Amino acid sequence: MLADKIRTRRKVLGISQQQLAKISGIAQSSISRYETGEADISLNYILKFAEVLECSPAYLISEELGLDAEQAKTPITKKELTALRTYAKEILAIVGE
Repeated sequence: MLADKIRTRRKVLGISQQQLAKISGIAQSSISRYETGEADISLNYILKFAEVLECSPAYLISEELGLDAEQAKTPITKKELTALRTYAKEILAIVGE
């Protein structure tokens, strides 16, 4: 689940919600709600979390996309992140957001 993966990845990196908020520019209160599953996360924030948490967006949303753990482990490259941002609207249309 996305909420669990954000929380787990943050803890693996040894950073607090407050530190994640400072690094990402996302409010700590929002991070708390995302980690408990109380709020939906936009694609832009998923991409931001992936960048800051040093993982791929596919890892974060692998369960939602039906990917297995091996398919989702690959870290995202800066080139891939740029492409994802460029094509965010098309991706949203495909996943139905």
